[in-house]
Amino acid sequence: MNHIVHSSILHDIGKAEIPEGILYKPGPLSPYERKIIEMHPLMGSDILNKISREINNDVISSLEVAENIILHHHEKWDGTGYPHRLKGEDIPLEARIVAIVDVFDALTSRRPYKDSWSVERALSFINEQKGKHFDPSIVVSFFCYFNEKASKPFPAQ
Repeated sequence: MNHIVHSSILHDIGKAEIPEGILYKPGPLSPYERKIIEMHPLMGSDILNKISREINNDVISSLEVAENIILHHHEKWDGTGYPHRLKGEDIPLEARIVAIVDVFDALTSRRPYKDSWSVERALSFINEQKGKHFDPSIVVSFFCYFNEKASKPFPAQ
C-alpha cells in the first residue's frame, strides 16, 4: 500500500507535456485536443523511464508500481479507457485504486471547465460507474472507507 501511496503523486506527471491552453481550457475540448490529453499517460511513462535513475528510491520504492499508475490510471473496467483499452483485471490493481481516487478528487474539485460537485453527488456517480469505469470490488472498498468516516452511510450495491 505504501508503494501505491508514494507513487500516486506521479499519476499525472505526463500533463507537464500538455500545452497549458489545452490543459486549462475553460470549455469543451475539440477531438484533436482530447487526443492530446489522452497521450499524457504515455508521456508520463516516458518521463518516468527517463528520470528513473535519478529518483530517490526511498520516496518511490517501486518504479513498476509508479509506471503502472501513471500509464493505466485512465483505463476503465469495461475496456473503454485509454491509452491501451485494458479491461477488468488486466488493469493493474494499483491503477484501479488510483483511478477511483483520481475521479473522486476531480469531481469534488473546481476546475476551469466545471464547478466542484458535492461529496454526495460524486459518490453517487462513482456508484453508478461500478462495473463500467471502476472495479466493483474497489467501489465497495471505497464506500466502506466513507461509511467508516461518515455518520450517514452511503450504500454501494
